Amino acid sequence: MRIILLIALLLLLSVPTQAQDYKTLLDIPEGGTLVDLSATERVEVEQDLLTATLRYETENSNPRALQNEINSHMKEALGIAQSVETVKTSTQGYNVYQYDPHRHKKSLPSKKIWRGSQGIQLKSKNADDLLDLVGRIQGTGLTMNGLNYSVSPELLEETRNNLLEAALKKLQIKAKRTARALGKTKTALLHVTVDSGGYSPTPMQGRAMAMSDMAKMAAPIAAPGQSNITLTVRANALLKP
Repeated sequence: MRIILLIALLLLLSVPTQAQDYKTLLDIPEGGTLVDLSATERVEVEQDLLTATLRYETENSNPRALQNEINSHMKEALGIAQSVETVKTSTQGYNVYQYDPHRHKKSLPSKKIWRGSQGIQLKSKNADDLLDLVGRIQGTGLTMNGLNYSVSPELLEETRNNLLEAALKKLQIKAKRTARALGKTKTALLHVTVDSGGYSPTPMQGRAMAMSDMAKMAAPIAAPGQSNITLTVRANALLKP
């Protein structure tokens, strides 16, 4: 009972505070005008981070032999990848399961086969090092699962910071122009919000790469595309005489 009374008391006490805040926001000075404004900045930047994903997949009737095969190939691939300092390496999901290749063939007896796979992900801002490394790892038996360019977190953050400064300046200019159009002389931005969700990558383009040794596995090809990054700021602008 005491808990219920305490909750009710807290709710009653919170109402005046919320109401006062709400009234303060709308307490516009005499002759003032409150307008909602927004400004958007956008820029196209070249993608600087290349990510490759490779997997080793195999089948075997013996689950122990299958897992040993996966482990051996992944150990070799990981060792090669970790020898390149400019490339960040991480392993991906390890999956082993049993299936029956004759499950839809009633005329054939049931047959149990084990299938397994594991992946490795490579990331680097040095495309040449990564592409050469991918070719070497493909030569060990792993297959390409994905090769994509994107904007690195560092470049994305730096770009958004630059866009924020430009968008705020544009918002201030817009507030002053609006004030002049309404016969006001003073402006103040209230309750500024930032929307930094705009980021749309475009497909990467291919480029040719020469092979130094035709006996080796050919390195894949990739070239960076462009990404559109946008940032929007919104504010209540108080315009005063």
